[in-house]
Amino acid sequence: MSFFSFRKNRKLTVKDTIAGLDIGSSKVSCGIARLDASGKQRIIGYGHQASRGLKAGMIVDMEALTSSVVGAIHAAEEMAEETLQEVFLSISPAITKSHSLRIEANISGHAIDAADLKKISAQACQEVEKTGNHVIHMIPMSYDIDAAHDIKDPRGMFGETLRSSISLISSQPSILRNFVACVERCHLEVVGFVSSSYASGLATLVEDEIELGTTVIDMGAGTTSIAVFHDSKLYYTDTILVGGAHVTADIARGFSTPMIHAERLKALYGSAMVSSNDEREKIVVPQIGEDENHKGSQITRGELVRIIRPRIEETFELIRDRMKNAGIHKIAGKRLVITGGASQLAGVIQLANLILEKQGRLGKPLHLLGLEQGSRNPMFSACAGLMMYGKNTYDSLRELPAKQTQGNINQFFGQIGSWLRENL
Repeated sequence: MSFFSFRKNRKLTVKDTIAGLDIGSSKVSCGIARLDASGKQRIIGYGHQASRGLKAGMIVDMEALTSSVVGAIHAAEEMAEETLQEVFLSISPAITKSHSLRIEANISGHAIDAADLKKISAQACQEVEKTGNHVIHMIPMSYDIDAAHDIKDPRGMFGETLRSSISLISSQPSILRNFVACVERCHLEVVGFVSSSYASGLATLVEDEIELGTTVIDMGAGTTSIAVFHDSKLYYTDTILVGGAHVTADIARGFSTPMIHAERLKALYGSAMVSSNDEREKIVVPQIGEDENHKGSQITRGELVRIIRPRIEETFELIRDRMKNAGIHKIAGKRLVITGGASQLAGVIQLANLILEKQGRLGKPLHLLGLEQGSRNPMFSACAGLMMYGKNTYDSLRELPAKQTQGNINQFFGQIGSWLRENL
């Protein structure tokens, strides 16, 4: 029996305590939430650790990454006074692939029921699995019955032929298995994979944004991911292999300063937009190889901005071109939400508005109770979204008959393409 065949047959037990584990290029975050008496999620613990052993979403050093994951998990467990057994794990869009399929089924005039929808979903998953990939998300976008188009829910309707447009996100099983192995080294089980851009959107968007059309840009250290939501569904994902760490490296090279000082310069003085005072403001920059007594060189803030801005411009121009080439820019709407650690750089929102011709805002986790200042940070968005995804998963299971709740996990995940709409 293959690894993923085994996972398909595992049992999923409904839980009130849910944990999310977000493994990124610069940090590993773990969050723990518990349902309160009203059924809402409340954060009871979170932790983060500098990430080692990951590059562009791929594990390059298992031992180093395991150590980072253990540190984040232990910090969250100590705060929550809870010992975790399982987590929902984020997967970088850099290691996933998006598929758009059109599936057709003959229904011979009978009333369409859940079994018909399940059959179409299973057929879509099989088509993707023929390529050797494992399906992470399966999202029905719309249905047609004979000559009737754009039907949201065809159950109870009659017709001869049912067609469905389905969006799927998949990844290579070997890549996913490596992440599972890393988590299992920490004595935890991966209960579900979630695209990190999907999770970030869930955490940061309000209902109108997700309904009317919004682009979510998650600016990480090594990559920048794109997710377009419309009509309460995820329509498009992509990844640019440029992130905040590239800006830091540009500063380090441009001013011959150590990376740690380049990161400090970016955080304290950096901006993607020019201001009138930039040339008058002086900054001392330590030089590579100089001792602590050396005063360093002096630059203006304007020089720093001229190093930073081209890289941020490049990022948004790449996003604009990718969306245009994919034909997604029209349904994406005018709304823009930017999240992730690199989104906090001054001037990023304004520059994005100019290049992408949208109205943007900074995206922070919105929907969980008990969030302290640290966990309201845009860096925590994907992790917060993982916990919300987990809650929606268990809420949906609670609504199923008992024998279905004990069914296999993969059949369930094939039926929750509407989780975003249901959760918000």
